[in-house]
Amino acid sequence: MALFSGKETEPKMTKADIQMAEFMKKYQLEEFDEKDMIIIKKIASNLAENGLLRAGMSLRYSKAEEHAKVAYLSTLTEQNWMIIRQLSRLNSNIEKLVDK
Repeated sequence: MALFSGKETEPKMTKADIQMAEFMKKYQLEEFDEKDMIIIKKIASNLAENGLLRAGMSLRYSKAEEHAKVAYLSTLTEQNWMIIRQLSRLNSNIEKLVDK
């Protein structure tokens, strides 16, 4: 029986886990601690939900102005991830200097 074989099986990754890993890799967010990761996961899930809204908006033949707003907001979101990553690096460098 598989229960008593002595071999441990690795937990299978869900679709959400795979998407989160891809998101983390895309924005290079692997270095954060667990407290930060909880917040990052919440933000990522909210962004995924809004991504579905963006796709729905394009199906409704919305105005070009609406598409421009969504594009600008997406760009700002990507810039924010870059800033968050840079601030994290700065923080870790400061902590290293203080420890010396």
